[in-house]
Amino acid sequence: MDIPEQLKGKGICLSSIGLSEVAWKYEDAIILIEYCKNNKIFILGGDVLVKDGGEYRHNYDNWYLDKDQGNYQDSINKAKEYITNYPKGDYAFVFVAE
Repeated sequence: MDIPEQLKGKGICLSSIGLSEVAWKYEDAIILIEYCKNNKIFILGGDVLVKDGGEYRHNYDNWYLDKDQGNYQDSINKAKEYITNYPKGDYAFVFVAE
């Protein structure tokens, strides 16, 4: 997935924990959801990471929406609802988008 210009360099690289994914803090995750909405990108789901001892690690919380369960707008709504209702703290979110 392309990243909006305003988010370039803000992603949290997870290579230190052996992952090739990028995570986003709350504010940036909301911007990324809006970008997906504006570009009609289907968000299949995502994972939540928590900061632990200076590094982020999976806390095994996640959300998902299969394409046969809704359209791209449904996926945007689900992602936004999940993230905005997630407890406050030092969390980051990884997106799986199509």
